[in-house]
Amino acid sequence: MFQKELPLEWIEQALELTNKASIRRRKLPAELVVWLIVGIGLYRNRSIAEVVSKLDLTLVDKLGETVAPSAIPQARQRLTAAPLKALFDITSKHWCHREDSQDTWHGLQLFSVDGTTFRCAQNTENSEHFGYISNQHRKQSVYPIARLCALMSLRSHMIRNVKFGPCSKGEISYARELIGSVPANSLTIFDSCYFSADLMTSWWGANQNSHWLTPLKSITRFLKSSKL
Repeated sequence: MFQKELPLEWIEQALELTNKASIRRRKLPAELVVWLIVGIGLYRNRSIAEVVSKLDLTLVDKLGETVAPSAIPQARQRLTAAPLKALFDITSKHWCHREDSQDTWHGLQLFSVDGTTFRCAQNTENSEHFGYISNQHRKQSVYPIARLCALMSLRSHMIRNVKFGPCSKGEISYARELIGSVPANSLTIFDSCYFSADLMTSWWGANQNSHWLTPLKSITRFLKSSKL
């Protein structure tokens, strides 16, 4: 069923955009590797053989030779993460438009921005890249922590775009990276923790008729400028 929602044409487009399409014949072409990575993400508790069966794939080349599962990590390394990111962009734009284009408020598409943190596997690479969070008592988190901020459709809860990285950066910083993803004729709801003049004005000017809404404390004061 999921294969119908993810056409091969989108995978090929993502590979072309990132110059990762298979030029010479391989036992594991790039298209199959992308499908395997998607399947591994969906069935994280299953073996590769079970994922292949679930997705109705076959690890056999045109000569009938079986591809060893040990070849998959090498194929994933050749592919890199770029095609998966491009595929995410393609699917999110298509699915959000399909689910929400007719469900608007005063002609505006509705979105929200929110963030979270999640633990990463304990290894040297994650520790150096994502870092750790320390509380007021200077106790460091046990696992490396990644911080994430997402632009989500308010109606269908489809993710339009997401930014994540080291926990040393705040959610407002990651929210700024989402500015280019907000469509025209939209209203984005922010939590009060995102209240930042620079973020709000940049969001408002990112696209035609793009608005924002956030709760404010009663003690909030605004400064008038003679330049406006």
